[in-house]
Amino acid sequence: MEHLEKVNKKFSETAYLQEMKGIQKYGKPLDPMDNYDWLEMAAEEQVDGYKYLIAEMEKRKFVAERIRTITERCDYQVKMEINHWLDELEGTE
Repeated sequence: MEHLEKVNKKFSETAYLQEMKGIQKYGKPLDPMDNYDWLEMAAEEQVDGYKYLIAEMEKRKFVAERIRTITERCDYQVKMEINHWLDELEGTE
């Protein structure tokens, strides 16, 4: 239940902030009757979201590889523990 409560709280906060951003940009809340193709706009947002996911995946891969390089200077036990957690983070363990 703790995770569900965190998700619900974060969702509500993000929805509110997005609504405020829209009001600031357009001067009013979203109106379903406005002359927009809401399905097309949603599709465009999904594409943007996918691009953000791929960008974050690439960034995390780069950071993990940099950390793995740095661990070469660590003693064996520390290196193994860091690599274990990097594998966990990357979903390769």
